[in-house]
Amino acid sequence: METARTYRTRLPLRIAVAAAAVLWAGVLVVLLAAPGSEARSVLSAGAFVAFFLVFTFVYRKTWITVTPDGIVAATPLRVRPVRFDEIVEIVVQDGLAGRVYAVFTRRGLVQFTSLFARHRELFELLLERAQLQRR
Repeated sequence: METARTYRTRLPLRIAVAAAAVLWAGVLVVLLAAPGSEARSVLSAGAFVAFFLVFTFVYRKTWITVTPDGIVAATPLRVRPVRFDEIVEIVVQDGLAGRVYAVFTRRGLVQFTSLFARHRELFELLLERAQLQRR
């Protein structure tokens, strides 16, 4: 029996974003404790903490699992199963931020990027299992 494979954002990226959140939290603590810190410096550090915490959460909660029957795509707001026969097309676009894979299904769009570890493997596996041809 075939096992499920889960694809996530690259671990070094998840670690770096979490480390940045910790670093900026430290800067915020120092600014709050330092006499005479400007409000805009404190707000800026707080904004960086919030930014990196949000992306730490997003990267942790975003994954795609390939099962024998289809995929399960998760985002922070939704977990959606999609059978392979519901995948209609996969469009690949290259841009400044990397490669984006748009998986068009009968149940809506599923996207993943080159920030995913083994994204090419995931793409090839989806093509094979959904019986789609490369364009």
